[in-house]
Amino acid sequence: MNNKCKSNLRRFLNDQQGQVLPWVTSMMLALLGMAGLTVDVGRAYVTERELQFSSNAAALAGAAQLPSNSATSVANTYSSDNGLGAITVTSTPTPECLTTLVARGLACGAPANANALQVKQTAVMPTLFMTVFGIRTVNLQAIATASESGGTGQKYNVAVVLDTTASMSDADSGLQCTGSQEKCALQGVTQLYGIMDPCALNTTCVASGTPHQVTGAVDSISLFVFPAVTTATQSKDSTCPSSNPTIIPYTFTNVTTGNYLLPATATYQIVPFESDYRASDTATTLNATAPLVIAAGGGTCSGVQSPGGEGTYYAQAIIAAQAALVAQAGTDTDVKSAMIIISDGDATAASSSGQITATTGTLNGTGSNHTVTYPSALGECGQAVWAAASAASAGTKVFTIGYGAEMSGCTTDATYSMTVAGGGGNWTPGDSPCQAIAAMASDAAYFFSDKGQGCSSTENVNLTSLKQIFQAIAGSLTLPALIPNSTT
Repeated sequence: MNNKCKSNLRRFLNDQQGQVLPWVTSMMLALLGMAGLTVDVGRAYVTERELQFSSNAAALAGAAQLPSNSATSVANTYSSDNGLGAITVTSTPTPECLTTLVARGLACGAPANANALQVKQTAVMPTLFMTVFGIRTVNLQAIATASESGGTGQKYNVAVVLDTTASMSDADSGLQCTGSQEKCALQGVTQLYGIMDPCALNTTCVASGTPHQVTGAVDSISLFVFPAVTTATQSKDSTCPSSNPTIIPYTFTNVTTGNYLLPATATYQIVPFESDYRASDTATTLNATAPLVIAAGGGTCSGVQSPGGEGTYYAQAIIAAQAALVAQAGTDTDVKSAMIIISDGDATAASSSGQITATTGTLNGTGSNHTVTYPSALGECGQAVWAAASAASAGTKVFTIGYGAEMSGCTTDATYSMTVAGGGGNWTPGDSPCQAIAAMASDAAYFFSDKGQGCSSTENVNLTSLKQIFQAIAGSLTLPALIPNSTT
């Protein structure tokens, strides 16, 4: 090899230019990988927190509907609006029957009547930089469980409207309790007393004055009956009487001027809004001396009876209860209103026998006009739906319970009635008493039935015990609460 070739070879072998390039490339890949790992891990953390927030919201929203069958669909709606952009989320709501909550008074007959809802959400997040290491996706999961109630209590005034017509004296079939339908209904009412909050948590409810309101009252309850009674005898239902109050007809004063309430000598309200039904928020027994408890048969007295004497006419009692709720709330913007109506549903008060009358003016619907309006002796079921819808439009939650509600009846409504869009369903002429009670509810989830005559609730189909129904209603008047996923 000549000297020139040796010189060129030696120069080539000794040339170190460019040898650092592979190292730089390797280091850049490592740095990019670390940066990518940081970015993708950060994205995964943030996305997982958002997924957990979404699961919490879905569980709470669904639990607020319990024990209604719509709980899972509501939870899925919240899950679909999770704000995670293009990331696909799979949501699995599971109704649960937790014995821990049953012990707290939250009813649960079966998973179909769940007292809690667990929502499990999964998502697959695509990576941006970690694909360098072959990691193209990250699997994320979040689980949340909420009870149907038990969270922060909402302050409520509750009007319970109870049917005391003669049909409520019929013996119960034995599925609810031993005794009359009135007695069984009252046992359901006492369940309500046992769950609502008379005063703030961990305080003693000290009653003073008349009506029996406690200091720092939270939930106040009033009891209404129909037919109406005289004001001179109304206290017989709440003072261990030996006889019933005096029943009077459904009477309208000055119909021509729009005065649709009873005369001053009559009332539907037998116990005003009171809050001394328990001695404290945590008390497990009722206050046997409270007028509300006495009237419901929760003390040593038998409670409200069903002497009959007049037929069924809901509308005026509902209007009166709503007026009382408005007056009780006054200027208190923190309190909400609820009405609970329990009856068999068929409105049959007759003007021919003087059960529904007007002292001044003429009741509508007595002529050839088939589209009657309130007040009227005809089309009485439709008027009840209208009255309940009016209360709902004013912000009152209206719950209805069909106790032995019939699948036929409301006979005058087939010809004389109004068409009403009720919260629990539309009411049209010719519909049944069962459909009337359903339409009177301000939401389909607020209609319950014992299925006694084949009348069934679409949302609460498996909830037929009056005690559990009142427990469910009480739960609907509080807010759901997140609970540990391990709760049994």
